[in-house]
Amino acid sequence: MAQTSPNIIVITTDQQRTDSLSCYGSEFTHTPHLDRLADEGVRFDRAYCANQVCTPARASIFTGRHVSRQGAWNVGMNVPEDEVMISHLLGAAGYRTHYVGKIHFQAFGGTAEQSRESMGEWDRIYPEWRGPYYGFETVEVAVGHAHWGMAGHYGAWVRSQLSAAEYPEYMRVSTDSQHHFGGEAYDWPLPLRLHHSVWTADRTIDFLEREGGERPFLLAVGFPDPHHAHSVPREFQDRVRPEEVPLPDFTPGELDDKPPFFRLAHEGRWLESDLIGDYGIAGQWLGGYADFREVTEEEARRGRAYYYSLVRLIDQQMGRILEALDRLGLSENTLVIFTTDHGELLGDHGVWMKGPFSYEQLVRIPMVLRWPAGFAGGRSTEALLSQVDLAPTALAAAGLPAPGNLDGVNALPLLRGEAQAVRETALVECVDDPRGIRSKTLVTPGHKLTWYAGQDYGELYDREADPREKVNRWEDSAYLEVRARLLGTLLDLQEPLERRAERYCYA
Repeated sequence: MAQTSPNIIVITTDQQRTDSLSCYGSEFTHTPHLDRLADEGVRFDRAYCANQVCTPARASIFTGRHVSRQGAWNVGMNVPEDEVMISHLLGAAGYRTHYVGKIHFQAFGGTAEQSRESMGEWDRIYPEWRGPYYGFETVEVAVGHAHWGMAGHYGAWVRSQLSAAEYPEYMRVSTDSQHHFGGEAYDWPLPLRLHHSVWTADRTIDFLEREGGERPFLLAVGFPDPHHAHSVPREFQDRVRPEEVPLPDFTPGELDDKPPFFRLAHEGRWLESDLIGDYGIAGQWLGGYADFREVTEEEARRGRAYYYSLVRLIDQQMGRILEALDRLGLSENTLVIFTTDHGELLGDHGVWMKGPFSYEQLVRIPMVLRWPAGFAGGRSTEALLSQVDLAPTALAAAGLPAPGNLDGVNALPLLRGEAQAVRETALVECVDDPRGIRSKTLVTPGHKLTWYAGQDYGELYDREADPREKVNRWEDSAYLEVRARLLGTLLDLQEPLERRAERYCYA
């Protein structure tokens, strides 16, 4: 394949809110390098994830298929290995394919026999194994989150840089928090040069210097932050100040009209629910369930400030990556896609972390695309976009047709100003457990509806009248027509997702 084909870089963070970026209007933080990317590209102000936790969302990014079709419906499982990803398709077309950082296509908690991304038995896999993996020729994997676990190629490298006595000392974090709620702030003595965001940028730049320009490449880059634990290296000084961070957006009484499990989550009473399956509620389990009512104002401010500080650290590393692209002459013909797998609640609506909720802070995600040779930058759009649209868009940029079984749509007409929108709705699917919480959320320009399987309750928000999603209109008689219409649309969306064998004769 000629080098006239664009390089493609897909950069994902983990659990990142839109308000963590100043290009999305945040006034209490500053992210100049990602702001630059947005200034030179197209910023999507209404992009949505396909699922609220890591593995399903990441699988949908690279397959272009909804969770109900690609099969990975939660963490703690593996993406089916027969799923075709853009790495397979671009590799077959002559692209060099490589992945650096957090992948999470397979379970962190599995054994080495069950998972290539095993955290507990990583030393049986790494550093010898380097791919292939889901269509990527080679990989350099970071497994785990901060001091909660350092494994994979990244973990092996860190251990190679430290003595046996030093390593445990650098894992001793400190915190002023009195409660374990998933958002507490930690000071981490690990040297900044050994931090996983720095390592991810180091390995990305190394790949660009070694292989950029030889043939077109697909490079996937996964920053493990700002996922909890919010552990900021003590050496990192460009921090967001706690006193400048707004407190969580929670209004007393706002859970009264929500599904009953929302209050159970807020009060740490999940174990009273009959919705829990074989494992803890994904995104809420911390070896137990936290009572978020106990989180103090000081703990909330510090936890949120440390979260946003981790994004500033990522921003610095993004600056290094963008500089390398410029220095190597690769910027003009490289499609850079920056996004995340899902958002984070950070105490908004009375809940921290993530889980089976569809609030905007969790399902609306940052998404910026830049390709100077392919479309003009310096724009933003309110048009809806989904994670499943990234795969067909990348294939179209490479001049390749999208397989007919993809659920996403090609966004290039929107990016090039040839269309005002490429989709009318976005779909977010959640299966916490096949016998527990299952929901489908339909997002339209003006409304958001969430249907819960087997339940009488649901959610309906008027996004124009109630952008903070405080008042649930599911039972509101004034919105019954809207509810019926959106449920019909949701049903229409499900019908093409059915698996159908090819019919080749009359009978």
